Amino acid sequence: MVSVMKKPDKIRKFDVVDFLGNGNFGFVFQAYDPLLKADRAIKLIKVPKPEKFVEAVKEAQTLEACRHKHIVDVKEVDVFVYEGTPCVYIAMEYLAKGSIQKHLESRFISIQDSLRIVSEALLGLEHAHNSNVLHRDIKPGNILFGDNGEAKLSDFGLALDYHVDPSDTMGYRPHQPLEVIEGNPMDKLSDVYAMGITLFRLINNIPEVEFNFTTVDEWHAAVKANKYPERCYQPHISRKIKTVINKAINNDPRKRFQSASEFRQALEKIGIPIDWRPIDDDSWVGTGINGESFELQKQRKRNGWIIEYKKNGRKVKENCYKELSDSQVGLEFFKIISSSNA
Repeated sequence: MVSVMKKPDKIRKFDVVDFLGNGNFGFVFQAYDPLLKADRAIKLIKVPKPEKFVEAVKEAQTLEACRHKHIVDVKEVDVFVYEGTPCVYIAMEYLAKGSIQKHLESRFISIQDSLRIVSEALLGLEHAHNSNVLHRDIKPGNILFGDNGEAKLSDFGLALDYHVDPSDTMGYRPHQPLEVIEGNPMDKLSDVYAMGITLFRLINNIPEVEFNFTTVDEWHAAVKANKYPERCYQPHISRKIKTVINKAINNDPRKRFQSASEFRQALEKIGIPIDWRPIDDDSWVGTGINGESFELQKQRKRNGWIIEYKKNGRKVKENCYKELSDSQVGLEFFKIISSSNA
């Protein structure tokens, strides 16, 4: 279990405002630079042994080598002694809108938003891969929203040059592919898989994936059988979206997208004519590509369920139903949504 570092009042010139959380090998704080009058995210990494210094600054060096509009920007790196322990601090841009994970926990993320977020994150990943850097820890918590709502890859604490064979399988276990569990080194295709699982979670609005295995064999068997993470899609998701995701998370790396670029291009080809969002269990609303408004509502009547479908406030009779049974209404309701984006 990761310990919690007491919030320092200052880190060099920075005034520490708040504790943001734990990153890989470090603690992240919101801070303020009084000279530049700018907020920063500061990762503080304890370095009790001098030989660990290079390892601690590696993330900052990686971010510097991978500057891109869809990767969190590094501002500076330096050494700071806190409570008698040498620390490396990495100052990065502070993104007030937070991680995709926090949004996933608090609101519905639509199909259109999911595809855009992952497409933009894939642009950052593509750039990292072209710079010979693997991320190795892709998940919703490591994708942040920029000030303009753009997605940015963050937390490169586990990143490494992909010409180096790692001797570990570090990273977020629920997003690790079969070949890594079997002892093969992480590579570009394991990053593609992790991004595919990230999209699977966003598209299905899954905030958490529990890891309850007691042995590696149990974990391996569940992933091999496509039962972990559970491949169960919400009923409003169209077949063409499932096809792309299933390719990204195929257990056979040869059958996956062979690059972040190929994955991104497949997502960008998916047209979403109507972006649907739920209002409650019985009502969804949608926005068309030209600004049209759509409403879909189901309601129980004396003779069964009815479904009303409206475009710009007017009923569309071919998508309205009446006298549906309990077993029929859900199927027809979500069939309307998924077929609108088929």
